[in-house]
Amino acid sequence: MVTIGPSSNNASRGESRYSPRSMKRILFASLVLFSTLGVYLYFRILKAVKLAYIRREVNWEGRPYVPPPPRQVKSKEASNGYVRKNNNDRSSSWIIQNQKEQQPITDTHSDKSNANADTELDNAAASADNDDDATNEGNDDTADTNAEQKRSADEVPTPVWHMASDPDDSFERIYLTPEQKLKYKHLRNLGKGGQVNNGAGIKHFFNPICRHYRFDESRLPTVSVIITTQNEPHNWISITVESILARTPPNLLVSVIVVDDNGIPGHHGLPPNIRKNVDEDEWEYLKSLSPKVKVIQHEDREGCARSRLTGAKAATGDVLMFVDSHIEMESSTWYHHLALPIVENPQTIAMQTIDVIDDLGTKDYGSGAGPLQYGVVNDQFWFSYQVDRFGDYMEPLDPQDFTDEELAERRGFKYSAEIPHTREPYETPFGPGSLFAIRRDEFWRLGGYDEGLYVWGGENTEMAFKMWMCGGRMLMVPCSRVGHMYRQHKEKDGRGALTRWPPTLPQEMTDRLGCAYKNETYTGRFIVLRHPADNFTRITTRNNLRIMETYVGDHPAKLAYYKRMFGQEKLMPEFQRFVDEWKVDPAAQKQVSLLKKNKCHDFEWWDKYVFMRLTGRHHPWHPLNKKYNKVNCGNHKAKTCELCPQGHGKDWCNGDCSWCATSSKCFPVEEKDKKCMTASQKAALEVSMKAVIEVQKEKGGGIHLFPRERVKLPESMKDKPILTISVVLPCGFEHDYFIRTAESVFYETPAQVLKEIVIVDDASEPPLNDYWAEEVASKFGVKYVRLNEPAGLIGAKQAGAEAATGDIIVFFDCHVKPDTDYWVPYVREISENYKRAVIPVITVLNVDDWTQKERPKTGNGMSKCYLTFDAEFKVRL
Repeated sequence: MVTIGPSSNNASRGESRYSPRSMKRILFASLVLFSTLGVYLYFRILKAVKLAYIRREVNWEGRPYVPPPPRQVKSKEASNGYVRKNNNDRSSSWIIQNQKEQQPITDTHSDKSNANADTELDNAAASADNDDDATNEGNDDTADTNAEQKRSADEVPTPVWHMASDPDDSFERIYLTPEQKLKYKHLRNLGKGGQVNNGAGIKHFFNPICRHYRFDESRLPTVSVIITTQNEPHNWISITVESILARTPPNLLVSVIVVDDNGIPGHHGLPPNIRKNVDEDEWEYLKSLSPKVKVIQHEDREGCARSRLTGAKAATGDVLMFVDSHIEMESSTWYHHLALPIVENPQTIAMQTIDVIDDLGTKDYGSGAGPLQYGVVNDQFWFSYQVDRFGDYMEPLDPQDFTDEELAERRGFKYSAEIPHTREPYETPFGPGSLFAIRRDEFWRLGGYDEGLYVWGGENTEMAFKMWMCGGRMLMVPCSRVGHMYRQHKEKDGRGALTRWPPTLPQEMTDRLGCAYKNETYTGRFIVLRHPADNFTRITTRNNLRIMETYVGDHPAKLAYYKRMFGQEKLMPEFQRFVDEWKVDPAAQKQVSLLKKNKCHDFEWWDKYVFMRLTGRHHPWHPLNKKYNKVNCGNHKAKTCELCPQGHGKDWCNGDCSWCATSSKCFPVEEKDKKCMTASQKAALEVSMKAVIEVQKEKGGGIHLFPRERVKLPESMKDKPILTISVVLPCGFEHDYFIRTAESVFYETPAQVLKEIVIVDDASEPPLNDYWAEEVASKFGVKYVRLNEPAGLIGAKQAGAEAATGDIIVFFDCHVKPDTDYWVPYVREISENYKRAVIPVITVLNVDDWTQKERPKTGNGMSKCYLTFDAEFKVRL
C-alpha cells in the first residue's frame, strides 16, 4: 500500500522542513552577501563622485586639461622682451626671443650686467626679430607645408600640468638614493605615520586636490635656492638644506646657496664672540651633502636684503627662490606649484603658504596656517595679515569710530567675505620677506634689492611695491606649503624663548648709518611712537624712510606716516639726515631711475588698483581708513585722547596723548599746553565755581529736585523679611547731576529697603560736598567717600563697595533717575538666589527737566551691567 502525502507528523502540521540551525545559517549567509554587495556599491559610488568632483574642479572632460592659449604680446615694449614660441606653449613664456633652444638665462647680477641688462635684452630681441624676418621671407610656404605634415588632425599640445584621478605620494616621496638618504641626519618623514603631529603628518594642511596635480618637469624652469642665515640654533640650517635637497627634483635644482651673515670677529668692529652661537662644523656638513650646496661667508653683518643680493649674484638657475634658514619644505611638489604661475606670467612673485612650527625643542607643527590671508601693512609700515577682503565690514563696528550716518550705512552693507581659494593661487598686495620665487632676469630687471637696506626691514615692502607698480603681480600659492619657525617660539618643556633676535649690531655700523646713540655722531633723541628708539628700531625706521621716499613719493600718505610715527609731519634732524642721504645715495637713485625706465605706476595708482581692490580698504594712512584713524594711547588705541584713560587715569594716557594733572584729563600732546590749566588758573576757577555754588544755594534750585513724598513699602511686603540696598554712585566731576540722582534714589526707594546712598567723590574739583553739605545730604541717606587721587570708574566702585553696609549693592552712574519700583526685581531675584546679578533696562533721561523719555516696550531697549558681587548673570527688565 502506497501513501502519498507528508512523510512525518511535523510536516502534517504545516511546520518547516528546515531546522532552526539551518535557518540561522541561511540568514547569516544572506547578511554577509548583502553587506559585501553594499560595501562594493558604496566604494564604486564614492569613486565616481570623487572623480566627477575632480573633473569639475579642472574642467576635465575625459582627457587631460589643456590650458587656454596665453594672451598675445602686442609689442616688445609691452612685454619687455619676453615672447612665447607659440600660442599653445605656456612654458615657453620664460624663454627670451633669441633663444631657439632652452639655454640658461644670461646672468645680469654684476654691476656691469646690471647697467646693461636691458640693453642686452633689447639686442637679443632685435636679433631674434631680424632672424625671424629673414627666415619668413624665403621660407614661408616651406615652413607651412612642413608644419602641416607634422601636425595630425587630433594632436593636442602637451600641457605643463594636468590632473590625475589618484593622489600622489608627495608627502612621502624624496629625491634621494638609499646611499644619499643615509647621510641626511635631520630629514623627517612628514607623511602619515611619520615624525610630526603625533604621526598624523601634515596632509590635513593641504587641499586634497593639491595631490592630484601632475607636472611635465621638462617644461619647468630650473631654480637656485638662496638661504640667508644669522644666529640660527638647533641645526636649523641643516634641516632647511636637507628638506630642499630631498624634496626638489634634481633636474630642476641647480644650486643651494647658503649666505653666512654672522660676520667675522674683529672685522668692522664686530666683537670677538660674534659667532658664539654658530656651529662651524655645520658648514662642512652642508657642503658634504651635495656638490650643489655652496656656502658664502660675509666678513661683515649685512642684513637680509644685502645677503639675498649676494646669493642672487651667485645663482645661475632660471628662477630665484629666497628662503629663511629655519624652514622645512613640506612636499616634493613645493617648487612645481610655485613655478606654474611664473611659467604663465614671467612678471610674477609666487609665495609659499606658511605653516607654523611652534616648538623650538621638538620642532613640531602647530595647527597649520588656518584661514588663508591677504598680506598687508599696518599703520607702522610693518607686514601683517588681513583675513578677508572686506575685513572692515565684517568685523564688529565700534560706534566711536563713525558718525551716526556712517554707522547706519556700514551696518547696511550686504557684502560677503571673499575668502581666498584653498587651492588656486590668489593675488595679495604684500607678502613676507622671504619664501618666494621670482625669475632671475625679472629680479634684476626690477633692480634687485636696494643695496642701502641694512640689517632688517623694508625688503618685503620694497619688492612688493616695485613688482605691482612695474606691471607684475604677487601671488600666494596654497598648494606650495612650508613649515616656518618664528624666532620668538619657546620650548614646550618650560625652557625660555630664543633670545637671538634682534641681532647684535656693531658700533661701526650704527655710526656709519647715522644711528649711533650718545657718542660723537649723536644727532638727536630718535623718538619713534613717543618712545626712545634702540639701535635696531633706528635702522629699521631708516630703511622704511628709504622705501617711503622711493615708492610713496610726494603722496599725502608719506606725511601721514611721518605724523603717526614721529608726532609731526616735519622730520626731526636725526631722521631728516636719512632722507638727505637717500637723495645722494647711488643705490637709492638707481631704484628711482629704474622706476622711470620701466614706466612704473605711482603710489596713488597702487592704492586704488592694488591695495583697495584686493583688501577692500585703503592703506593705513589714508584719511578714509577708519580702522587706523585713531590716536595711540600707549599700549592701546582710541578715537580721541579723551577716551584713552577708560577709567584708569594717567596710566592709560600716553603715546599721542598726555595727562593733565590739574584737570585730570587726557589731551593730545600738541594741545596740552593750550588746554591744561596751570595751578594759578585752577585756583581762579575754584574761586569762580564757589561763587556759582553760593548763588545756587541762595536760589535753592537748579541742582535739586522739588521735594515730594517718598514711596512706601507695599502692604504685601511689610510682614516679610526684606534685604536692604546700598546704592553706590561713583562720581567724577558730576557737579550738575549727582544731587538729583541721589534725591531720585531716595524718593523712589522705601525707607525699609534703602540702607544708604554711597557717593564716591573721585577727586572732583571742587569737592562734591562743597555743592551738597554733608549735614544736608545725610537727611537723604547719603554718606561721602572722598578719593584724593583719581581712581577711575572701577576704582571708585571698589571704594564704594567697601563702604557699603546693605545686603545688596547696586551700582548706578551719577546721572540716572531710577524708575518707580526699580528696586523690586533686585530684592525679589536676589532673595531667591544670592548668586545673581540683576541688570536694568536703560532709557533716555532729559537732564533739563529730569524726566524719562523713549521708554522701550517690554523686552526692548538697552541693558547695562549694574552688578552685585558673587553673582551669576541674569537679565531682568
